[in-house]
Amino acid sequence: MSAQHVLIVEDSLVYRRLLVRMLAQWGYSVSEAENGIAALQILANQPVSLVISDWEMPEMDGLTLCREIRSRQFGHYVYVILLTAREAPGDLTLGFDAGADDFLSKPVEQSELRARLHAGARVLSLEATLAARNARLSEALRQIEQDLEVAARIQQSVLPAHQQRYGDYFSDWIFLPSAWVSGDIFNVFPLDNHLGFYCVDVSGHGVGAAMMSLAVARQFLHGRAVERFLFTGDNEVASPAEVVRILNGRFCSDEVEIVSYFTMIYGVIDLATGEGKLCQAGHPTPFIVTPDGEVRTVGNGGAPVGLMPDLSWTDVSFSLAPGERLCLFSDGITECENVAGEQFGQMRLQAALQEGAGHRLNELLPQFARHLIHWRSGDNREPQAMADDVSLLVIERTGEEQ
Repeated sequence: MSAQHVLIVEDSLVYRRLLVRMLAQWGYSVSEAENGIAALQILANQPVSLVISDWEMPEMDGLTLCREIRSRQFGHYVYVILLTAREAPGDLTLGFDAGADDFLSKPVEQSELRARLHAGARVLSLEATLAARNARLSEALRQIEQDLEVAARIQQSVLPAHQQRYGDYFSDWIFLPSAWVSGDIFNVFPLDNHLGFYCVDVSGHGVGAAMMSLAVARQFLHGRAVERFLFTGDNEVASPAEVVRILNGRFCSDEVEIVSYFTMIYGVIDLATGEGKLCQAGHPTPFIVTPDGEVRTVGNGGAPVGLMPDLSWTDVSFSLAPGERLCLFSDGITECENVAGEQFGQMRLQAALQEGAGHRLNELLPQFARHLIHWRSGDNREPQAMADDVSLLVIERTGEEQ
């Protein structure tokens, strides 16, 4: 927007024409208005960025004009110089509060007027530069948001389908990322006559953690390399602890530039007997809920994956009887803080799943998600974003339809 186009707002025709003549001699394009109402009409229809207005005018004075200019959207900044015979400091304060940028005393000195116009032109130039940069930043932000939306869709495409059934086993889950993308990832998948499952939580948040979680999930995709990874030489399902050890070696190797570690649970369940094994690598301890609402934990700790090479882990055996549910979760649930800074904790999580032992998973898990969101946000508040990624995967052994 050019600062060479100036609007003169002055109810005195003689004084207005005097100002117009001076500005025209200096190369400015000039428009005229006899009061604030006429000035606003010109501003709405012409590309004017610099206004010189008298303070005292009929119908709409200079202060009211300033307020109207600041309250309206012209698509660009309008620099306003007020002409006044007033000299009291309080009057200048009124003018600045109304939105004036500068002042000139009447009668106007030509040299001072020219200097103030040059100052206004510099300010408008800076405003235009800032507006252009903001436009570029807005476009960059829009592109980043679009990319994050795509990344989120890609990440969620790796997650299992809701309400999956594998023979007598049924799984469902909730997933509440703290941002567009998440460091949490999990899956349930068949391994011949077994059911495999894993939950991963990469340290940190955002894109870096999300890309790392996808890199871990990629290790479990189908193919010969994965078969050698998840099965032994006798084509038997590999020990979960050995799978975690192999993963640690891969992510601690010189070929992988890793900037964060991750916690995980990996395990397998014999589809026929319900006997299972899992390896806990720094992840929160999972637990089993019986149909009667009793709880027993499954796990023995273990170090996270990717911290250092040559670590080892151990398997923990468990049995899943008909009607029992294996619950695996990230610390985004237990460490979720309410408005008072109190953490949700594992006891509340266990209690919620105990109380819902008689409910179907596809009813219980959405209800728990709402409960956790309410815990985070409190009463009569807008829903608050989770401070950490939240995931909960439940595997139930049942012969009944859900």
